[in-house]
Amino acid sequence: MGNQFWWFYDVIAVAIILVCIFFSGRKGTMKAAISTVGYGIALALALGISSSTAETLYKSTLRSSCISKIDDTIKADTFVNKYAAYLDSFGYNLHANNENLTNLFSSDDYSDEKMIKYINNINGRKIGEDEEVGRLVREGYAVVIRDIAAQNLSKYAAETAAREIRSDSSGMKELLPLITDVEYRTPAAKYIADNYTAPAFVTIYKLIGFILLFAALAILVYFIFHQYTSRDEEHIDVGSHISGGIIGVIKGGLFVTVAAALIRVWAVMGSDEMLFFNSGVIDDSIIFKYFYTFVSSL
Repeated sequence: MGNQFWWFYDVIAVAIILVCIFFSGRKGTMKAAISTVGYGIALALALGISSSTAETLYKSTLRSSCISKIDDTIKADTFVNKYAAYLDSFGYNLHANNENLTNLFSSDDYSDEKMIKYINNINGRKIGEDEEVGRLVREGYAVVIRDIAAQNLSKYAAETAAREIRSDSSGMKELLPLITDVEYRTPAAKYIADNYTAPAFVTIYKLIGFILLFAALAILVYFIFHQYTSRDEEHIDVGSHISGGIIGVIKGGLFVTVAAALIRVWAVMGSDEMLFFNSGVIDDSIIFKYFYTFVSSL
């Protein structure tokens, strides 16, 4: 539902590019080139500064709150209970024993291989090959940590945590003894906040910082350009108009990138579930999706 509006994003992209072509064509080659270079530098600076400061901003503002919220969610048996429920949901009539799981997770020499062996022997029969069960084990980490993070954090942060674990679950060996500690689980909350949910908030800071910095720098470029370029309506030949218009395509691409960043913020803040501002709709677009993909990879 809502995917039928994919064309609106392409309309936005084409409209921005056409406007840039029109005004750049009017200015001619030289002025169009100078202003485009200025906006290009503004975009590069905004991206560089926002990328380098986003993590620091997260640590100095939201990190302690995230740790506190995660810590409030975790009890001594939270992870074990959720993981046992995950195993029982396989449909193999496993009925995992919570005490056995606790002993496994809290042991110093825990490994995925031990969990695979345990799962394949709960009922005295093998439910699958080691590789297949191993995937289920690692998916369990992602599902449980996602559910824990979702209790007090945004769905986007929770899904980001799951994605990080699916990408690399090696950190779970360090996290498991912390999160199953009977007395003190704040280190586990810190580990989750620093390694699994942090990328979500860093991304938001990066996107918002990029948009605000570009807006400020673009205004500066605009005033500098109009201050130091001649206001005389000198004659511009047809060739200069045409080449200026071509340069306008590049300028339009710069502004479409910023528009994609703005829409990405809305999609992220809505956990990618809003009727119109979501990746599913944007992926159906023809042009805009390439700018959005670039922004999403930042």
